[in-house]
Amino acid sequence: MDKTWKKFERWVGSFLSELGDQALRIPVTGRTRGDSPDVTSNYLSIECKYRKQIPLWIKDAMAQAVASSREGKTPIVFLKEKGSSFEDTLIIFRAKDFINKLKEKDN
Repeated sequence: MDKTWKKFERWVGSFLSELGDQALRIPVTGRTRGDSPDVTSNYLSIECKYRKQIPLWIKDAMAQAVASSREGKTPIVFLKEKGSSFEDTLIIFRAKDFINKLKEKDN
């Protein structure tokens, strides 16, 4: 039986493929850290992380973004580490908002 993290990686590949991208899970066998992504697509290099829990402060940040979102605006969270450059800032979307943005792009 597949481990849950493998199922999650396959789900991400299927999710993107259903949105019109050519996404494919890259098996762990024979690859080393940084050698290739968990899932590759036409325009994304995807690393998947499946955890028992997401840190509460990250969920709180997204909840704030969602609560303050008005007029159909997309809630996102920017995470920047002290001393890092802005270009290395992480940006977090919810999957449903990511889907909506991709659909808007096609219209």
